[in-house]
Amino acid sequence: MRFEITHTLPADRDRVVAILADPAYYEFLQRRHAGVDRIEVLSQEDLGTSIRRRVRYQPKPIIRSIGPKKIDPDAMSWVEESTFDKATCRLEFRNVAVKDWVRKRLANSGTIELRDGGAGRTTRVVSGELTVRFPILGAIAERIIHSKARDILDEEARLFAEYLREKA
Repeated sequence: MRFEITHTLPADRDRVVAILADPAYYEFLQRRHAGVDRIEVLSQEDLGTSIRRRVRYQPKPIIRSIGPKKIDPDAMSWVEESTFDKATCRLEFRNVAVKDWVRKRLANSGTIELRDGGAGRTTRVVSGELTVRFPILGAIAERIIHSKARDILDEEARLFAEYLREKA
């Protein structure tokens, strides 16, 4: 499934880029994000014209068990592998599931564009492709995952504004 999720962030692009490159912001998200148990910057490398990073996310589980079988909370964890082009303010990402059995069935990649929103604001547009390879239930799983991702991004946008207020 193709998707696009848009938010307006209450800061100009330069400020947004600076915050997104700051590991302290991810520590703030780790403490405050209601939908995520873990956010951890694994690596971040400034290459001059771009920034390459790896960030691990572990959302709060939506399904704890299927019948008597418990679902490992790490089952829906992923590592965002991304490269941010400083000149275009465009990040290309690939979310890689931590668990092998999930990685074989789930693919997610796309872009995040930071556009000048005027009046000191930035429009963040997250777009891409989400594919769940599972007979019959794949399309349903895609919609559930997309909904959860939208919730995570909505909360992150809200927390971005909160982070700005606390840093002011």
